[in-house]
Amino acid sequence: MRLNLLGSCFVVFTAMLAVVQPLFASDWKHYPYQDPKSQIVFPDDEGRHQGLVNMEWWYSVMHLKGQTSGDRYAVLVTHFNNQIRLFTVTNLDKNTHTSGAALGNLDAAFGHLDLTHTTKYGTDIFRTQRDNAGNGVPFEYEIQTHYDKMNLDVQLRSNKKPLMVAGDGYQAVGSSGHTYYYSLTSLEVFGELEYLGKKEKVSGQGWIDHQWGPFVVSPFQVGHAFETYEWFCIQLNNGIELMISNIYDREFHLPLSEDYGSVEIIYPNGEARHVVKRDFKRTRYWRDPVSGQTISMGWDLKVPELGVDLKLTPDLLEQMVQLPLKGSFWEGSIGVTGMVEGVPVVGKAFGELLHRFEKPEVEISPLKSRWKKNETVSVKWLVKNPDEGNPLNYSVYLVKNGLSTLIAEGISGTDYLIQLNSILAESVGSRFKIMVKASSIDKTIVGDAQTPELSLEQ
Repeated sequence: MRLNLLGSCFVVFTAMLAVVQPLFASDWKHYPYQDPKSQIVFPDDEGRHQGLVNMEWWYSVMHLKGQTSGDRYAVLVTHFNNQIRLFTVTNLDKNTHTSGAALGNLDAAFGHLDLTHTTKYGTDIFRTQRDNAGNGVPFEYEIQTHYDKMNLDVQLRSNKKPLMVAGDGYQAVGSSGHTYYYSLTSLEVFGELEYLGKKEKVSGQGWIDHQWGPFVVSPFQVGHAFETYEWFCIQLNNGIELMISNIYDREFHLPLSEDYGSVEIIYPNGEARHVVKRDFKRTRYWRDPVSGQTISMGWDLKVPELGVDLKLTPDLLEQMVQLPLKGSFWEGSIGVTGMVEGVPVVGKAFGELLHRFEKPEVEISPLKSRWKKNETVSVKWLVKNPDEGNPLNYSVYLVKNGLSTLIAEGISGTDYLIQLNSILAESVGSRFKIMVKASSIDKTIVGDAQTPELSLEQ
């Protein structure tokens, strides 16, 4: 029943997206094109950049449906200037996921998008389509990507002008640098997908990002050397798209400032807005059984200024991009429900989660070793590795003879008063410990600490 309902929603979603395509293509669908607020120029900045560039990538994600099977697929293709190619396919109806990262020789043209990436699985392309005269067709693309028993050959056509992230396409990335950044948020996709030995025609919706500049982010974590982030792109059935970025500083704070993330929204007519203030809550966490990493896995987004109130739920937990050296991270398909300006919406999203959550390291303040039964114990504690993305609840336990008895739970502060005569019926000489347990809202992430042994005296 659930799969049938999801399939029906997908059909309605894609049909409504077609209805709300913008009517003003002639205002932007030409080369050269430049948003008046931005220095980014098309097609020049679709190609490779040189100079003091630490990082550049061409990113695409797609929500597709098979013409023969009716199965829903989520597809990721990304090419990095450091020669890494990412390629994942998830069949959301069969609950299968394959990660196909590879190293290869990247050859990217300057001045226009014409990229080839040769790996041991074949030669990938990511390029602007050409007309019969050999001229680039504005904002229409071709992607071919190859992996073991997994091949993609699709065309993409943009329905909206490029989104200039942060209003002008220039954005700081925490304290790690800055980036030039544009997105194509609404693309029709059609072509062919081969996955696990099955080849079929596919069609659906896509999203393209292109970023470049002197900044550093990495899934390969070495202590707190890099700032990390959570990123989402959302396509709603009313023709609105949103992008959410949450950047963590090196102490795992989430500053609400221009440098540390924002919400971008683009309306059906192509109008866009950039908002920093947002209420973003993580409602669930998940520990990947392969990598051992713990990441957020359920989210609520509220942006009062935009009338946005959305709930994001992953379509499948196991959607990891597999990389060596503990570099694996989650990138996958997400379902969206909620309200925009008081009107119910549904949609699809992709999330890219490089931030990992650690087990809380609880430390209890020292207590005297001997107590009288009529005394009150003031237990205080702290978490040595706090994470603003994981607001903790605390529980306090009495530990005696190796057994734990709950005293209090749902504590939001970091102290608690214990009346000993209310928890200890034993006489003088009894020995006990006090334990404090810290846990995430869904109790997926748990850490605890115990006091040294305490005793009762006269």
